[in-house]
Amino acid sequence: MKKLLTLLFSGFVMFGVYAQNVTIDTSQIVIPIKIGIDGEAAVSDTSSTLIISEDQQANIAYNDGVEFYSQNQYEAAIQSYNRALQLNPDMAKAYFGRGASYIQLKKYQEAISDLTKYIKTDPNDGNAIYLKGYSEYYLDKYDDARASFNLAIAKGHKDVNMYYFMGVMKFNEEKYQEAIDEFTKAIEVDPKHFFSYNDRASSYRMLGMYDKSIADYNKAIEINSDMAMIYNNLGSVKRLNKDYDGAVVEYNNAIKKDPNYHLAINNKGIALYEAGKYNESIEAFNQALKVNKDYAYSYNNMGLCYYKLGDYKSAVDAFSKAINIDPDYAYAYIHRGSANEMLRKMDEACDDWEKAKDLGLSVAEEYCSVCIEYKK
Repeated sequence: MKKLLTLLFSGFVMFGVYAQNVTIDTSQIVIPIKIGIDGEAAVSDTSSTLIISEDQQANIAYNDGVEFYSQNQYEAAIQSYNRALQLNPDMAKAYFGRGASYIQLKKYQEAISDLTKYIKTDPNDGNAIYLKGYSEYYLDKYDDARASFNLAIAKGHKDVNMYYFMGVMKFNEEKYQEAIDEFTKAIEVDPKHFFSYNDRASSYRMLGMYDKSIADYNKAIEINSDMAMIYNNLGSVKRLNKDYDGAVVEYNNAIKKDPNYHLAINNKGIALYEAGKYNESIEAFNQALKVNKDYAYSYNNMGLCYYKLGDYKSAVDAFSKAINIDPDYAYAYIHRGSANEMLRKMDEACDDWEKAKDLGLSVAEEYCSVCIEYKK
């Protein structure tokens, strides 16, 4: 009999980062961009019968763009900046204003184009260089973004999000200590930046530094107690630290904040499973499936509970449901094969293990070796 290969799926969340775990949209991070009125616009009343120069008209159009921008009317702002640039193609500040408007509309390539033109006229403007890097970051041009951020820093610019993004990139490269260093710099700029506390905690978690991870998650919660995902993350690190009761408490806190947070419900089930509370664990996985009926991982995890309880038929049924949702879920085939083995259905077991092997799961080869002996 092969030993059951236990693999549960846990959702662990960084802001803006894949830790499927889950992608959190970092567009939550709003960057306030200040754009100044031009005091040289001699005439602001465009209904005036006075004849004004093109430069003055350009300044009026520019100021209209600033006003529209301040009212969050970004498309209208862009139209005004377009008018300003038609009248005065050398008006650098209009490129900056239009670039800032494009950022707010998430038109990052257009923003980069305008900011690049502006930076040519003022190569020491660290804020503009940072905004260019911000746009590059959201286009997944991470090398370009890093270069822009480093240049902005060299120009003396400091921005919490700039250091935060640098940390996220280091995290994605699995350079966790370097990520910690960047998140720490972000926190030095803004001690209330809960994103950085959350993600520094995640970096500590990846390094197995659970006490520091827990401390940072708690700090993030102290700053912002409304985000369910931080409680979920805190629960996950407590679970890794084998504090299963504490983990369940945090998952429950996450679920209170968001009753439809199926990841937290699933994770609660994992903590109960690891505590040996298999029936309670099954209840949690069923609850997760009420929220998201197509969440294959909860069916897989439920199957592991049934296996531990010796109910191999129910385990096969649960693993089969996981496979029906995700036909490429290799571990579900491994697990179903093990349950079929316990039911003395070796042909079915071998078929499942072979399928897992075909899907590229290397550990399946060991399971398939049993089938060689069985078929002799």
